[in-house]
Amino acid sequence: MGSDIGRLDINELHKNLWWYIALSIGIIILGVFAILAPFAASFAVESLAGIAFAAGGIILVIHAFRWTISERFFFSVLLGLLYFAFGIFLLASPLRGMLALTMALAVFYFAVGVLKIVGAFRIRPSSTWGWVLLSGLVSVFLAAIIWLGMPFTAFWAIGLIVGIDLIFFGVSLLMIMLAVRTAFDRNEPFCIGGQCYSF
Repeated sequence: MGSDIGRLDINELHKNLWWYIALSIGIIILGVFAILAPFAASFAVESLAGIAFAAGGIILVIHAFRWTISERFFFSVLLGLLYFAFGIFLLASPLRGMLALTMALAVFYFAVGVLKIVGAFRIRPSSTWGWVLLSGLVSVFLAAIIWLGMPFTAFWAIGLIVGIDLIFFGVSLLMIMLAVRTAFDRNEPFCIGGQCYSF
């Protein structure tokens, strides 16, 4: 049954192949734009985060009225108001919002880097431990650059990182789509994630 579902998914993917290729190229273009104009991209991400937090706060407050227990009601309303207030803060003070998000980004990368380094030494007998260690060191180094460069890094860090992430995602999606097209043209099975599907 699972292989039948997978085959149906692959056939559907092939039918919409050019749409997915166009989507992946569009994502890559957005990533390039974010890298070339990191301040504009950072501002856009900050604004979207503000809208998301404010909307999430409103939803939490509305959802709170479904609770009949007063403690849960109070907690949900309080959490919703905090979300909403932070969202309004991001929208009303975009520069301060970018600063706050960039600081959070630096802390996030530092924590991820430390976890990667610890994890690398835990799997040290493995042949891949060096790559995990290198990835952790890069994350810590990136966090240090962002933190030490504050407040100036707030103007470009978020946009640059989002841009790089979009490019990698777009390229990976494009490579998958091209692999699907090649497999179909050659009448060969398409293999991904240890599973192979025929068209």
